[in-house]
Amino acid sequence: MSTGIGTQASRTEWWREDADCLLSELVRTERQQRRLAARQGEILAELERRGVREVTGYGSLARLLCETLQLPFSEAKARAARAVALNGTRDLTAGEQPPAAPATALAAAEGAVGAAQIDSILRVLGKLPKALPEGERDEAEKILAELARTAGTREIDKAGARLLAQLDPDGPEPKNPDPKPFRPEFSIAPHRDGGHQIKARVDDETSARLQAMMDPLAKPRPATETEGRDTRSPWERRGHALSELVRMWAEHPDLPTQAGEATHIVVTVGLEELRTGIGQATLDPLGEITATQARRLACDAKIIPMVLGTHSEPLDVGRAQRLVTPAIRRALNHRDRGCAFPACEAPAYQCTAHHIVFVRHEAREYPSGGERPLTLN
Repeated sequence: MSTGIGTQASRTEWWREDADCLLSELVRTERQQRRLAARQGEILAELERRGVREVTGYGSLARLLCETLQLPFSEAKARAARAVALNGTRDLTAGEQPPAAPATALAAAEGAVGAAQIDSILRVLGKLPKALPEGERDEAEKILAELARTAGTREIDKAGARLLAQLDPDGPEPKNPDPKPFRPEFSIAPHRDGGHQIKARVDDETSARLQAMMDPLAKPRPATETEGRDTRSPWERRGHALSELVRMWAEHPDLPTQAGEATHIVVTVGLEELRTGIGQATLDPLGEITATQARRLACDAKIIPMVLGTHSEPLDVGRAQRLVTPAIRRALNHRDRGCAFPACEAPAYQCTAHHIVFVRHEAREYPSGGERPLTLN
């Protein structure tokens, strides 16, 4: 194995080494970098003790690191905080301040822990109450430092949460003894691609209810011979579930009324566009949609014919007529027991009633009138 680490020869001859050798060298160099970082922290802590402004002219350790090492301020601030926490400092009024995490400092000097693990330990220690009995804080820090030698940040966070639950079961005192009442929020913003972004802020109970209602609707569809397995992502399945939930709720008989009528959406489309599916329609209050989308919305909706004048003024307004009565719907639920489409297992409550033959084809299929068979779909 080449021993000239960092030389041109070592950079060009790594291909000669096997995987075990490369992994061993990777671990060795990482520990070396960690030991150098700990040594750098000792230097920073000494500068802090002497007074950074007095001996260097910089206002803080973070600013010194930014200027001398060209680091981002966030990284410089984090390094300075680790240096002071692991090595202590001197305060003008309180005198010498011991390190906040001496056991972690020892592990860092050996190269056994890195920056992310140190930050996890310091976060836990920062949440401990200051009035702990003597020795308990040091013992907690020793436990976390020993764990960090063989564990990552996730395990440290979990162990820290258990320690906090034991040492401070009541948690921190609330900053505001009289918190403000919860205010739910809801907004819908249009996107340029034609979709809409929904953003909501709800209480715990509403969130739990919504998730419980959506979970059954968001399950992956069972694989079929025609469609195969469900390839939708969890995000897509939940989006479809929300759409289905809104559709189901819109048909609920107890839905509140608006201006004396049940809540509804208004689609304006010409008769020819509705028949052919070619052209544009208007969906209040969002704007234009395609005629094909309007036909889909009109499939199980109340349709009110309206005659408009040359200036779009209504001249004659017809009456709405529901195509499927509640009695027919109950009969369909009893007969079909769910979606009648082959290989679809959707339950009846998720389905809508449809003509087996499209309305636009009825004149050809039933020229003399007669029964138009219905099904769930």
